Amino acid sequence: MARGGRRDRPIDRHSGPSASFVDDLRRLRGAMSLQEIGTRMGYHSSTVSRRLNPDEPPPLDFVRAYVTACGADPGPWEERWRGLTEELPEQQAPNGPVRRPRRRWIVLGAVTVVVVAAGIVVLAVVLLRPSGSEPSAVSVPTTSPEPPQRGTGFPWRIDRMSTRLTSRTWSQRAEGSIEIWADLACPRSAAPYWIALRPEGEAVRFTCGSWQHHRWERVPPGNHHFEVWKDADGQALSGVGALRASTPIVEQPKASPSG
Repeated sequence: MARGGRRDRPIDRHSGPSASFVDDLRRLRGAMSLQEIGTRMGYHSSTVSRRLNPDEPPPLDFVRAYVTACGADPGPWEERWRGLTEELPEQQAPNGPVRRPRRRWIVLGAVTVVVVAAGIVVLAVVLLRPSGSEPSAVSVPTTSPEPPQRGTGFPWRIDRMSTRLTSRTWSQRAEGSIEIWADLACPRSAAPYWIALRPEGEAVRFTCGSWQHHRWERVPPGNHHFEVWKDADGQALSGVGALRASTPIVEQPKASPSG
């Protein structure tokens, strides 16, 4: 069956492991167009097309959201993604470290200035992001979580949030992953909201009206909290959620989220 709307560019799946992986992702969605799969994921079709680049595998969060939107189990795809990125050079692996070129010190200095400037811009975008802008990642639909055990997480609740709030704070002594589940009801249908891990962590777009899930990997030791915000439309949202860590955490004496 032919797909309507925006078209995929042809891929030579024999050109490399990334090309065959991306080509299999394309085949997974069957007859769905880029616009249809983008709507399910909360992405624009041009973003989906750009991420399905045969030259390098897309980010892991994108793969999870894409496979879930296709109605498939993201687990095997995640394992395949990890195996693929482990085989790639560091400069080609998504979300991986970037090797600095061995050039003369004057060139290295110029590159360093550019990298620092780009980091400042990215930090400003994360901290000052307009609530309606496209996020760097999207959450994955899921079911309600098991209650977290004391010392590894906590439940949280929002009674009424008009614009933005921050959660209680916790501390952890070791690096680990942080998972957040959320089920928030919005005043308007299909209205999104965002959750970001602070002081580090990407902003993630969540969908209203059902349980959503996201995991931040390799969260460093220290004090952390998360932040929730939405469009300032004058109406409030409410709901419940849970946080769970892969390493022991200690909650700080601060009230749970409420608007």
